[in-house]
Formats: sequence, structure tokens, C-alpha cells
Amino acid sequence: MRSAVLLAAAAVARGQNRDPGAVLEQARAQLRAVARGLDNYVCIETLDRSYYGPVAAGGGRPLESTDRARLEVTVSKGRELHSWPGATRFDSRDVDELIRDGPVSTGAFGAYLAGVFDNPAAGFHFNGERSANGGTAFEYGYRVPLDASRFQIKVGAAWHPAAYEGEVWIDPQSLDLERMTIRTGQLPPDAVFSQAGATLDYRHVRIGASDVLLPRQSRLEVLLKSGRETRNTIAFSNCREYRADSAIVFDVPPETESAVTPRAGRGRVAMPIGLPVTLALTAPTDTGAAAAGDPVEARVVKPVRRPESSEDLIPAGAVARGRIRRVEHRLLPTSYFLIAMSFNRVEIQGVVFPFVARGEADADRARELGVNLAMGGSGVWSWGIGTFLFPTGKSRMAIPAGYQSRWFTLATGGR
Repeated sequence: MRSAVLLAAAAVARGQNRDPGAVLEQARAQLRAVARGLDNYVCIETLDRSYYGPVAAGGGRPLESTDRARLEVTVSKGRELHSWPGATRFDSRDVDELIRDGPVSTGAFGAYLAGVFDNPAAGFHFNGERSANGGTAFEYGYRVPLDASRFQIKVGAAWHPAAYEGEVWIDPQSLDLERMTIRTGQLPPDAVFSQAGATLDYRHVRIGASDVLLPRQSRLEVLLKSGRETRNTIAFSNCREYRADSAIVFDVPPETESAVTPRAGRGRVAMPIGLPVTLALTAPTDTGAAAAGDPVEARVVKPVRRPESSEDLIPAGAVARGRIRRVEHRLLPTSYFLIAMSFNRVEIQGVVFPFVARGEADADRARELGVNLAMGGSGVWSWGIGTFLFPTGKSRMAIPAGYQSRWFTLATGGR
């Protein structure tokens, strides 16, 4: 029966002078070139995640929380590399070392494309025609076996390859990829999830003088063994050609990123641990748009001094700069927003110095809301970070410019 269906579909395709086998062969060559050419581009990747509880008695999954993160992404030698937006270099470490909370994945920008179309071991079969974008697409099923898979799952601290399969929709006229789906095969027994699947929709994006095929959106669904589910939506924007002055740097902590702003100080401000610092945000932070990875800036409200000293280690008006580290909206069991941020440098009279501080958490509020602020585990990664909680029943809120928070310095060396 299946052979008859395939022959009928093939006959229709030949009537349009497009043989499914020839379309696939030509599309694979074209998409292989696309995957290899992505080394020349950088995009902003925005990740919106939704966390659902187990299926309720009446059916459906309750939405428990959401969060958002933003990174820059490129491809180097078939591997996706990430950095914080605006950083001057990429880092070779895993993406989960940048985004420390919640599930993260790579592959949507270019690795999935390379893993399927630039992989001789990937097997294909023609499924038939599908309606897509007002026209017709050819659907092909594919499978990538375990021994040829570049798809990896992290279990604990180790990565394990996994076989996967799915479908691709190809325009028989332009040979463009319109949609790709990915489903994991058998997973390692220690994996915390039982199933994962992604759907990517593609479009052409004008970057400089080039017309580049990139995902318009990627949707990833992960079913945990606990019965919970996570749904990630990834969108790409602000794509550009890779600049000659950009660099890929291996094994350099992203926190050491250099700022394309005032000159860096030749020395350091010798900063003992535990000095109080009051910071006031210079711009509002809107939870409807803000994401982990976005730059954040605050002014020092009062001079920072050693006890019983009149010397200003950091004068009032100095500007501290860093990044938002988490933007979370918790809905159940209690509704609140969690905003975490960190600072890694301070500008004093036009000169930039290292600056590390830890925010003073509201322990009573955290206890009332049931938030774990401890390091590690399921809590917020808090060393050198300030975490702020805002109980509210609203779906969106903004921390106003001028919002003040109390921090304490962590020791930095001096010369």
C-alpha cells in the first residue's frame, strides 16, 4: 500500500517535471552549502521558555512559570558558539554555562541543518506532497543513526550522542527548506527527560549583500520523566556578517568580556570584601522585553569607602555595568517576578575597572514566596549576583529607572 502511495506521489511530481529523488539530491547539495556558509554570520537568539506541570485531573497542563534569555550565536566548524549580546568574542564552553537555569539546547541556528544535510549517513524517504505557504512542498522522512549522530544530550556533566529522526519539507521549485522536525530516539537511561522534539520553520533573511536561509522560529518541547513539560521558542534577529575585528576565543570566561566603551584602567581598585554599595538603575527594566543576557547599568548612589576612611574607593556617580542573569515570571503556586543581575566593571572618571558585588536578597520575601536563593541545586545561582523578587498578579511589570538596591563588594586585587 505504501509503495503505491509513493508511486502515485512520484507520478504527480514527474507531471510537474520534478522527480522527488532529483529534488532531494539537488536540495541536499544546496542545503549542505547553506549549512557550511553559516560560519560567516552572527544573529541574536532570543529564547522564551514556558514550564508546565503534570497533566491535571481535568486534562491539560497548568502553566507554572516563564522566562527569557538572549544570546549571540554563530557557527564554527559545524559547532554553534554563543556569547552574551554585544560581547567582543565568542566562548567555546557549553551554552548551559552561560544560561545556568532551565533547559537549553543548541542546533536551531545551523547544527541541525548540518547534521541532516551534511551527513552522508542520514537516510531519507519520500512521504508525499504537503500544502505549505500557499504552495506545495515535498515531505521527506529522515533518520540519523546513533553512530553518525551529532545530536548530543547532557546527562550530569557528560554529553551522550542520541539517534534522531523527523521530516523535512522542501519546495520542489526553489529547493528551499521550509520546515524541519526533529524527534529523539532512545535516550540515555539517566536522562531527566523521556522525550524531546523540535520544529523549525525557515525563511530567507537579507544580511548585507547576501540572501541567507535561516530559521524564522524554532519550537522545542521536552517531556520530563517527572511528568512536567518545557516548551522553548527560539527566534533569530539582528543578523549580520561576521566582522573582521570579531574573534572566537576558547576557554575564556564570558564574564571577562571587554567593553567597547571607555579605556580600561591599567590598575585595579583594591576592594576589600563586604563594603556596602547602593546602586540605582539608569534605565527601566520591562519584563515584557527584558531577557537574561541583556546589558544593565546602574549609578553608585553613595561613595564606597573603607571603614573609618575618607578615601573614596568608588565615588558617587560612578557607573556599574553588567548583565541581567534571569528574568522569570512565576505563576504557580504564587505569582511573582524574579529579576537577577550581576555587575563586573565600574567606570570611574572615564576609566573602567573590575567590580564584583553581591546583591542583598530579601530573605523574608523569599521565604514567603517559597523561593530558594541558595547556590546550586534548583535555586538561583547567586555568587556575585543580586536577585530581586516582586510579588504581583500582573502579567507584566517594569522596574523603574532610579530603583535602588543594596550590594556588598566581593574582594578584588589592586596594584
